[in-house]
Amino acid sequence: MSKLLQEQKIAKKVTLVGAVWDALLGFAKIIAGHFSQSQALLADGIHSLSDLVTDVFVYVTSANARRGPDENHPYGHLRFETLTTVLLGFVLMLVAVGIALDAITNDSHNAQFTWYGLAAILLTIVVKEAIFHYTKHAGEQIQSKMLVANAWHSRSDALSSVAVLAGLVGIYLGLPWADMAASIFVALLIGKMAIGMIWENLAELVDTAPDPKLMAQIKETANGLKNVMAPHDMRARSMAGKIYLDMHIHVPSHATVSEGHYLGDLVAYTIKQAHPQVADVMVHVDTDDTIQTDSFRKETTGKPPHLKLPSRQQILADLGYLLREQKAYLDIDNTRLHYLNKQLDIEIIALADKLTSEQQAAASQQILFILSNTSYIQHASVHWIYSSKKA
Repeated sequence: MSKLLQEQKIAKKVTLVGAVWDALLGFAKIIAGHFSQSQALLADGIHSLSDLVTDVFVYVTSANARRGPDENHPYGHLRFETLTTVLLGFVLMLVAVGIALDAITNDSHNAQFTWYGLAAILLTIVVKEAIFHYTKHAGEQIQSKMLVANAWHSRSDALSSVAVLAGLVGIYLGLPWADMAASIFVALLIGKMAIGMIWENLAELVDTAPDPKLMAQIKETANGLKNVMAPHDMRARSMAGKIYLDMHIHVPSHATVSEGHYLGDLVAYTIKQAHPQVADVMVHVDTDDTIQTDSFRKETTGKPPHLKLPSRQQILADLGYLLREQKAYLDIDNTRLHYLNKQLDIEIIALADKLTSEQQAAASQQILFILSNTSYIQHASVHWIYSSKKA
């Protein structure tokens, strides 16, 4: 089973458990609130049922957001989770406004203290606190901001029940206005949570950068690897609590393509192991001590200096013409090119089994003389190898 499917299974199981308890507690408090004529108890029951509504959203989203990438969603479907969390925030805002208006417009002087109302509140506090820890642990385990947000929704139900408990005690002590005050407190609590939920996930939808401290830690992780120098130009976006990272690294100037690829993979693996919230790392390899992307930032028109150098295709065509008399003992197609410091170094591959040692020395001198008149070559060298060991 893939990691995404495992996360989907965990999210659905946790949400289903929470939904069952939300339904039981919500109806219990609404019934108790009706018979005791307690607006605060009714409001708290509605709050629990609003948890049930969010559980349905979370369950449906969990079944879809953890699907892998497809043709239309190459980065996967995790943004569905972010969007759902924003929608949940707006739903909770409406619930908060409704509870506050109901508390203000309805007469709470007939509210009565009942032992079954008290029992429903105490049961809610215990159960919802347990659900909070259960759901939050699962959310952190699979790095799901939606599950963590739903966990805090459960915690808010427990806290609002504490407020309702205070209201019931106030009624018992002959203070009927305490019931209305408790209802308004519940509304404010839900509203505050909803605003935070909306704000945080809207920031994610517009690709706001993750926590700078986390980015600094990731950079330090990459910087700790041997042969990987000065990680820079880091960019990151979040999707449902997971981070997708782009970064540049320096590798030794004459590293081969395969070594650069190896070091890039090593950086990506090390970062993902040290920071589990990082889901993907795209590494760009810079091959010398100059940050090659600087020119893109500093110049508004024209090609960057290093891109004004000719491409491999043009260089091989030039070499084929300039070294046409040496063609019999040269392997021009395997010429090695090094684009360093906005200039070009070139390594000519020659076949040692075609000439004697004395002939090789003379041929090298002749080749280097010809190439010295080529304007775009900073430095040239000739490497003699035997055909069986050809690069």
